[in-house]
Amino acid sequence: MNLEIEMISVFAADGSITPLRFRVENEYQGKETVIISKVVSEKPIQYAGIDAIHYLCKAVTGNRSRLYELRYTIGTHRWTLFRVLY
Repeated sequence: MNLEIEMISVFAADGSITPLRFRVENEYQGKETVIISKVVSEKPIQYAGIDAIHYLCKAVTGNRSRLYELRYTIGTHRWTLFRVLY
C-alpha cells in the first residue's frame, strides 16, 4: 500500500510522537478521516538506510475495528500508511 497521508499528531517535550488521526484518499477520490483509538506499538526502524518510526495503531472506521501500520520518516517528516492488517 505505502500511501502518503495527512496526519495530526502530538509531539511531546521529550521528543516522542503520538499519532491522533489521519486522512487518506479512498477509492472514490475523496478523503476519509481515521481517528486513532490506541497506539498498540511504536518502534524505531531503518529501511534502505532511512530512519523511521513504525506505529501499529487501532482505529474504528464505520462499524469495524481496524489495525493500521503507519510510518513516520524522520528525515522528511512524512507519514505513510504502510498497510491495513484487518
